[in-house]
Amino acid sequence: MQSGLADANSFLVHALAALYALVAVGGALFLTGGAPVVLFASILVGGAALMIVGQRFVRPPRLSAALVSIGAVGGGLPLVWTIVVPVAVAVVVASSVALARRSSAPT
Repeated sequence: MQSGLADANSFLVHALAALYALVAVGGALFLTGGAPVVLFASILVGGAALMIVGQRFVRPPRLSAALVSIGAVGGGLPLVWTIVVPVAVAVVVASSVALARRSSAPT
């Protein structure tokens, strides 16, 4: 069961990070406005980077969950007006915390 949740969480983290990166590139290419566009893209790329680092390169479960959660919420702020992104952020945060709690719980 845990590997199923871990696999689903990994997929969701990578998919959400890819969405953030894609929207950041699209925003940088198609939006005009200088500094706000740079801030918009920077927040999205920063969130995606935190999520990938937390998912792939950090081993302590609590630190990994914290980085993924901060990246998901931070990167989701510019896209809070959508319906899908806040739901996906909530699922990623909940599943990351659940995984961290499972792996740190005594057996």
